[in-house]
Amino acid sequence: MKELTYQWLPKPLNVTFLISVNLVLFYSVRNIDNGASVADPVRILHITDTHLHAHPDARMRGVNTFNTFQLIVERVLNGKRKPDAVIATGDLVQDETRQGYERFRDTIKIMNVPVHCLPGNHDSQRIMAETLNDAPFQYCGAAVYDDWCLIMLNTVVRFDDSGRLTPDELARLNRTLCEQSDKHVLIGMHHHPIPMGSLWLDGVNLCNSEKLFKALEPHENVRCMVWGHVHQSSDRQHNGIRMISTPSTTSQFLPDSDVFKMDTRPPGYRWLNLHPDGSIETEVVWL
Repeated sequence: MKELTYQWLPKPLNVTFLISVNLVLFYSVRNIDNGASVADPVRILHITDTHLHAHPDARMRGVNTFNTFQLIVERVLNGKRKPDAVIATGDLVQDETRQGYERFRDTIKIMNVPVHCLPGNHDSQRIMAETLNDAPFQYCGAAVYDDWCLIMLNTVVRFDDSGRLTPDELARLNRTLCEQSDKHVLIGMHHHPIPMGSLWLDGVNLCNSEKLFKALEPHENVRCMVWGHVHQSSDRQHNGIRMISTPSTTSQFLPDSDVFKMDTRPPGYRWLNLHPDGSIETEVVWL
């Protein structure tokens, strides 16, 4: 079984980024071989759109969101597969309360692995950054796991359900890609950068996705983008990059619907196996 240890890299040798009101350091994870094959993948647990509230019994669209989140954490803890890290791609708290973020933090930290978070349109960026940026949590930063670099982007526009990447965030992305040019890269965000095929949902997408893809043109090491927001599973290719959305830990939207409709799919989450050669295996698990 492999053991992962992590450290904050020294500022003089690495990158320090100012994200919103919070200072975010580059997060480095080193694989210590403990009897496992050097070809073992980095195993990522992707959860998104938990929509927690201050009160544990609060419901959204009839679902107790804390209960479904707890059930997913318990299933992972009791299962055979263990994550090397968790990525949480936004809308973690519905009512923007500190208690909601503390509930998220206290529930998932028992996994005892790094948790890389970014905000969604329903999140409070300030409270999220204050609550979820002390190890093992990281807010809108980057991390290196063996042959892979994870970059978590902030696409949130205050008071707007659509998303946008600021010039500063695009510059941070470019700097990190340049510094990690020898790594395979997975990019996480909240808003979808390609159409989902739903008229209403594609009206609240990443509005300046063309700037994102333009910024990626010089970099040939981006293997995958993952996001939440759309409350449904999808897995496609765009410009040679794997494009993946993950279902919500609560309830799902009906795919390919031009008007807002709920799906009958249950809560879900995703596993991502990131292999040393840059290939990716992935599976959605439904409760």
